[in-house]
Amino acid sequence: MANDIWYSIKGNRIKSALVEGFEYDTDGRLTLDESAHEHHIFFRSLDGVIEGSEWGRISARMTISEEMVCYTYLLATDRTEVRTDEHGLISIDDMLCAPDISAYDKINFMMDHGAKKLINSEDAVLYDLNGKYLYIAIEMMGYGGASIEHLRVSAAGDNFMDTFPQVYQERNSFLHRYLSVFSSIYNDISEQNEHLYEMLDLNTCSPELLEMYGSWFGIDLKGGFLEEDVLRQIVKEAYQLNKLKGTRKGIERVLTIILGEEPVILENRMQGGGVFDITILVNRKLTEELRHQLTFMVDQFKPLRTKLRILQMEREAVMDGNSYLDMNAAIPGDKQMVLDEQALYDGVFTLS
Repeated sequence: MANDIWYSIKGNRIKSALVEGFEYDTDGRLTLDESAHEHHIFFRSLDGVIEGSEWGRISARMTISEEMVCYTYLLATDRTEVRTDEHGLISIDDMLCAPDISAYDKINFMMDHGAKKLINSEDAVLYDLNGKYLYIAIEMMGYGGASIEHLRVSAAGDNFMDTFPQVYQERNSFLHRYLSVFSSIYNDISEQNEHLYEMLDLNTCSPELLEMYGSWFGIDLKGGFLEEDVLRQIVKEAYQLNKLKGTRKGIERVLTIILGEEPVILENRMQGGGVFDITILVNRKLTEELRHQLTFMVDQFKPLRTKLRILQMEREAVMDGNSYLDMNAAIPGDKQMVLDEQALYDGVFTLS
């Protein structure tokens, strides 16, 4: 079986192209600039390596409004230069990417030389195109928003057609086009299988998959309430954490992952608690989000009868006039304050 050779249109190819009326990022996502009057993209050629290269398929993900039309022009040829009245002999790449030549003249040139024209097509076969170099142009007309991403072109081979005897391998025949539907599906599934390892890699898979992997170990991570780095670390240690369920070490490790530092856990009767109560001291601002994260996760790892109490530790203490200083007590330094004309203060304040 022959395998397709795929050319991906991403940031570097877009950067070298002539882009008018679009914004783009390094991943190759093109977004229509609705404030611009013209929307054209002229890419530099894709090299098929050998003369008369056979091109297979173009695919992309498009999101366009109902009032917008996307035209894609594809020209395959072995030529690299063209003669124009104004510029003389010039490479086709330079001519298509020249800002001083109108888009209308460039598109007419491509159509006059046998370019294939697609309308709002996200997936199309290119079996009728032959040539070492493939030139691509995109034109959008109309009103509304639009975006294009994952633009790719394949060359050479057809997985299904190449298995037939030579007499049936007529390129661009009805049989070829018919089998291309199944060949395209087969190629898409094969490509997904090739990247299957990325779905199983805890460093690269999506947060949604991490939540599912956590459920395999009996850890509830649904709801998106954990930061992504915390979520990944919990899943990576899920096996060990399960072995520590119901122990102090298990609670300590979960809290360390969430807080980024070792927690302070007290097993006592603080604030009138019972013998099964534990108190967690958090050395940071205890927001509602953080409290929810700690409570939800510790509830899955604490002993069954344990009641949880979370307290926030302040860096500085505030004492009234009846305070008693014992050993290891610390008094913070003086604080300066400014009162405006309408400020009120009572006997708690001392002005120096």
